[in-house]
Amino acid sequence: MIKYFCMPTDFKNKTIDAYHGLNVTYKESKVIETYGNITTGGQIGSGRAVNQLPESDLLDLKRFIEYSRQRSIEFNYTLNATHLQNREFTPEGVSEIKTFIKNLYAAGVRSVTVALPSLLELLRSTGLDIKVRASTLCQITTVNKAAAYKKKGVDRIVVDESIVRDFRTLRRIEEVFGDKVELIVNPICLKDCVYRMFHYNEITGDSVKRTNNVSVNFYEHRCVLQRNSKIGNLLRMCFVRPEDLKYYTDIGIRYFKLQGRHLVLKGDAVRTVKAYMDESFDGDLMDLAYLFHSQNSFRVDFQNKKLDGFLKPFVEKDGFCKRDCEKCGYCDKFAQKIIDYTKAAEIISAAEQFYTEFDKFNQLIHAENQDSSAGTDNLDEDFDLN
Repeated sequence: MIKYFCMPTDFKNKTIDAYHGLNVTYKESKVIETYGNITTGGQIGSGRAVNQLPESDLLDLKRFIEYSRQRSIEFNYTLNATHLQNREFTPEGVSEIKTFIKNLYAAGVRSVTVALPSLLELLRSTGLDIKVRASTLCQITTVNKAAAYKKKGVDRIVVDESIVRDFRTLRRIEEVFGDKVELIVNPICLKDCVYRMFHYNEITGDSVKRTNNVSVNFYEHRCVLQRNSKIGNLLRMCFVRPEDLKYYTDIGIRYFKLQGRHLVLKGDAVRTVKAYMDESFDGDLMDLAYLFHSQNSFRVDFQNKKLDGFLKPFVEKDGFCKRDCEKCGYCDKFAQKIIDYTKAAEIISAAEQFYTEFDKFNQLIHAENQDSSAGTDNLDEDFDLN
């Protein structure tokens, strides 16, 4: 079965040339598309903060799509904002959004990823032949949700990362929806992260208008702290190793997505997807998660080859993961075998100190507390507290 890869875009022709070269070399794996959105002139948000993305406008988009198609690589535009501040429910908002969608179409866009049901209906109302993909932010975790999106005419679904090791559910979703089920293979999020949807709401707000680093860093830092709160949590990230792609193709899944639109300019997406095409990687698994971009200074050494056999119980035993980590302990025990806990503890301690001491949100609220403290000295004079 041919494996299809969807890659974050950097809007560079030389990257498309590199993907085309891989497609010529590999017969059982193909990069079929890149995905992303413009940073100038965008009317609808996405799942990444605008100041983390490659700068681009509609003209850049048009030229990039034209060049990509010359190399038989398509483009998917990300419209996966989790809110539009109710703009889509006003006459002015509908007009703006429809105009923007028509501009995207004129630039060559024929495929989009959405999260909002309202935006899906709005897209349909344009009458344009644009294929719609349901974002991972739709939280498709069950067969019922997959079936519902199929009824809505969605071309492809990106399932929630949290079910990537639930093979019974994945198998049924593939049976119900068809063969256009897509998995993100290199997420950096902890399974069942409590910040997840709130994080994407924040990102949506930061995906159109540039803001300060307080909002951008709030969830990113807390995600790192949560992930590092326990060394075994590294194995609770919902990654798919290159060596383990076979388990997914065996149940009919052949679309695989690599995340990292915010990493492409300083990382190496081509090297990352090549590892997946090879179905083998000898190195730190976090290099694949970060597209070989060393933006995180607090990384525990996490060798990919040492994870051989880790996924087998999930594949062979339906319902192996009960999503009750405190009782199970499987990931913790496996981590003890492959990770140097002494070194890992030192790195985690340094990370906790850094992210606590230099947290911009804490600095902001503590500064506000200090500014307002003088006003509380005379509370008894202003209010009757008896």
